Amino acid sequence: MTQAEAGSGSEPSRPSGSMRQSRQKLRGTTLLSAPLFVLGIMGCSFALALGLWAVWNQGQLGPSFWLPFLLSAALGLGGFLAAGGCFLLISDTEVCDVVGWITVQRIERSEIQTARVRPGPWRWFELELQDGSVRTMLGASPTQYPSRLLAGADDHDIANLELILGEE
Repeated sequence: MTQAEAGSGSEPSRPSGSMRQSRQKLRGTTLLSAPLFVLGIMGCSFALALGLWAVWNQGQLGPSFWLPFLLSAALGLGGFLAAGGCFLLISDTEVCDVVGWITVQRIERSEIQTARVRPGPWRWFELELQDGSVRTMLGASPTQYPSRLLAGADDHDIANLELILGEE
């Protein structure tokens, strides 16, 4: 059975790609998402340690147990959620820089002149706009050390820059 035959059933037709805007998320550990992830690990680890302590001390469970347990679990899960909310949302018309699920920058693709990877101890994506200003993307970053020493790291960076610029 071919794809044309499989799709010719009673399914309603879907809008073509030109009618629906495509959106892609570009992720990468940044100086903002990494501490949030570490906060998630620390909070959940403390909640796990308290939970294990509670197994052997069930008679001593009072507010002095539940308050730190719930606070550390909430802090840990909040850290993981906030770290997961750091990305670049790339659509056909704009690039949105999202940090902790909050859009901090929204740049029209037509305003972008060039994109590059800023070298240094922590690498960032930088967008140079038509007016000459440079914007640093905080929601995602290119491959960091030591992964950038691998064979395909440069190709991966170039593919990400082409995705940001909208080139195929």
